[in-house]
Formats: sequence, C-alpha cells, structure tokens
Amino acid sequence: MTDDFHSLEITGGEPLLQAEYIRGFLSKYPYPAMLETNATLPENLSLLKDVVDVVSMDIKLPEHFESQTKWQEVYLKELESIRVMQNEGMDYYLKIVVSDTTPLDIIGKIMDDLNEIQPDDTLLVIQPVSPMTKWTDKTHLFEISEIVGRHYPVSIIPQIHKYMDID
Repeated sequence: MTDDFHSLEITGGEPLLQAEYIRGFLSKYPYPAMLETNATLPENLSLLKDVVDVVSMDIKLPEHFESQTKWQEVYLKELESIRVMQNEGMDYYLKIVVSDTTPLDIIGKIMDDLNEIQPDDTLLVIQPVSPMTKWTDKTHLFEISEIVGRHYPVSIIPQIHKYMDID
C-alpha cells in the first residue's frame, strides 16, 4: 500500500451478491475495506466477517416499497444482518434515508427493534432526501433526529451525490 491509499470501499449494486468473490479478493489483497450494503443477504454477510473492516448498512423504510409486505420481508432480513454483525463482532454503522413524509412512529418502531439487538453506542446516520428544497417541513428532520438521538449517537449527512448531480 502507498501513503496516499486509505481504504477500499465496496459498494453496489448490491455487493453481498458477490460475497465469495469479495472474500477471495480481500483474502488475496488484504486492503482495509468498507462494505456498503442493503444487508438483505445476512448469510452472505457472515462470509465477510474476517475480511471487511466496517459495514455501512442501510435500513429501508416502508415508503421505499410498493407494499407493506415487501418492506416487512426486507426489514426482517436487515434485522437479521444486524444480529450477524453483532454475533460476529463486526464493526458497522446504520444509515436511514428519510423524507419530510417519513412517519415518526416508523422511526420509533425501528428504534425499539434495534434496542433489542444492538448496543446503544452504534452510530446511526440519517440521510435526508436531497436537495432540501424537496422538504416542505424541515423541522420534521429534527423530530426524526430527536427520536433516534434518544437511543443512539446520530449524525445527519446529506446525500452529497444529489447535490453534485451524480446518479
């Protein structure tokens, strides 16, 4: 490694679809690595426990799906992935993309579920849908942050790629 190289970020599509390849690559080239994932493949996540340094995991909200049933399926997989990371001693943080219509009771439910399976020092990043001109009520973001902050350290980070007009 050179002095100007810090780490490798592995992102998608969904990188857990290629977990065996990633494991082989990072076993051969042991770069410090961060995995960015939707975490819907918990069984594949455990394959990477020894080669990935940190996981950036999204928690999707019901508003991201056409049906409550589909969201529930994904959400249960995400919770299972958190259990895997906890059991395997993996370093991770969570990210939730929110909008001005995100229901506060859903955020509360997620916090209650997380409290049952992870420590209270896990970082939770809130990403407001960007640009902020899409928000009719910007105080809603602070209400969401307040709910999360009762349980976990919270950061609010904008979707920089949207501000830079990058897809």
